[in-house]
Amino acid sequence: MHERVLAVPLIRTGGHPSAERRALQRQVHRGELVAIRPGVLARPEHLEGLRPEHHHLLLLRATAPTIHPPVEISHRSAAAVHGLPFIGRPPDRVDVTDPRRGRGETTALLRVHAPASSSSSRWDGFPPTLPGEFAGAQVTSLVGTIIDVASTVDLIDAVPMIDAALYDRRVLPTMLHDALAARPTRGSDKAAVAVRMGSAASGSPAESVCRVRFRQLGVSDPVQQHVFARPGERTAIVDFWFPEHGVVVEVDGRAKYEDDAMLDGRSTADAHWQEKQREDFVRSFPEVRTVVRVTWADLMDPDRLRMKLHRAGVPCR
Repeated sequence: MHERVLAVPLIRTGGHPSAERRALQRQVHRGELVAIRPGVLARPEHLEGLRPEHHHLLLLRATAPTIHPPVEISHRSAAAVHGLPFIGRPPDRVDVTDPRRGRGETTALLRVHAPASSSSSRWDGFPPTLPGEFAGAQVTSLVGTIIDVASTVDLIDAVPMIDAALYDRRVLPTMLHDALAARPTRGSDKAAVAVRMGSAASGSPAESVCRVRFRQLGVSDPVQQHVFARPGERTAIVDFWFPEHGVVVEVDGRAKYEDDAMLDGRSTADAHWQEKQREDFVRSFPEVRTVVRVTWADLMDPDRLRMKLHRAGVPCR
């Protein structure tokens, strides 16, 4: 899953003589090398094309030799290892949990968390509840990671991770609910809201963010992935359907028209034309009053989204 990150050659300067370390540091100053963390360097050309979460994984890989049991990579750092989606930038420090700690601590390179007390669960021993490994360091289980994240970050960051794990069938909702019940500690109320919002019907992080915005704006829960179909004609599945208002909401990302995998051999012009035909088909149903297209910019500006929904006749707070 992380082949690209694991393939980046790292230069660890700890075993080099002092003269060589100084020479390497001069290369950093000239831009010929990049410092991943103190004592770990890489060549810039090997980092080209890496996404922010890849850079965090590279930081994890550089730090892993300093992480020893019983300490585990956890929280958002573990989320990166498990391939869960980030809405904002990944953390600039490595998140770890140390069961010997009574309280957390933040250093220049680490964010150390104290463990949350927990009891056993009927799912113990199933793959999503087992710890993982990355670059030789132990990583909290997928279920434990999700609960840790949901207990400590905002809904807009937690819900897309929960939805992604449910959508990919990597966890079951009952696993998350049981894990939460087994950890009645600080942050559990916050996590409970995120876990209750979890939906396997969200097909993208943008849809998950949209659902969080709906909640923040006091919008009633829509039907997700509603199917519009007529016998002998095409079928269209929409992101959100508000039947009481006759409003369809579609989350319109640029990837739909630019990502090669999503284009599947079509040109951008073809993709736009097919999307227009699809929307015309949806609008042809008498129960559909209007279609609202929501962009990422709308999702990042709740007032802008509120205005679009209000104009369409969807009540907001």
